Amino acid sequence: MKLSIETVFLCGVLGLWSMSALAQQASTPSDQKNETDPVYLFNEICYTQVPQVEKIQDMAKRFAWVPMGGEDLQRFTTVKTPSLLDGWDIRLAERIYRLGIVQSEPSDSFIDTFPDMATGVATSCTMVLDGQDDAQTIFDRMNVMVGKEPSTQDVPEGQLLTTTWAGGNDTVKVFVFLKTDAIDRANLMNVTIVTK
Repeated sequence: MKLSIETVFLCGVLGLWSMSALAQQASTPSDQKNETDPVYLFNEICYTQVPQVEKIQDMAKRFAWVPMGGEDLQRFTTVKTPSLLDGWDIRLAERIYRLGIVQSEPSDSFIDTFPDMATGVATSCTMVLDGQDDAQTIFDRMNVMVGKEPSTQDVPEGQLLTTTWAGGNDTVKVFVFLKTDAIDRANLMNVTIVTK
């Protein structure tokens, strides 16, 4: 399906939150933090950082995220030879999230829709949730984060439903994805930016 892109996507529309807030959440005693906000974490780690993957890699070192490898890491991409593929397990508030970043050429389906971006670089950051989060709550928070209504909502993809926010201009295309399941749980969040 071709997407109509009319306005520049509002990357970081709420501004950059300080990294000290993430560090504070990570270092708060567990009895004081019964709940984390995955959308806040996604905004801090992925949404406001991509395509600058160096900042994400720096966070991984500073906060001692556990590196992933093998099949677990390969699940973050369908590209056989990405130029970059990194992934970590992040433990916060007695919960574990998985995070993966990928840089590669744009996918064939993307190039079919946007042939002018065929020589671009696609940077993707995905946060996999642990199945504890209500889909509607995460959707509402992501709508606020992105600052606009989704382009498509609850499109079936296998056993999951995908909601997509899209935007951009002639030199950058931005897509944000939320995947949920049939029992109204949020499964993952992704931001993908393609730059010329």
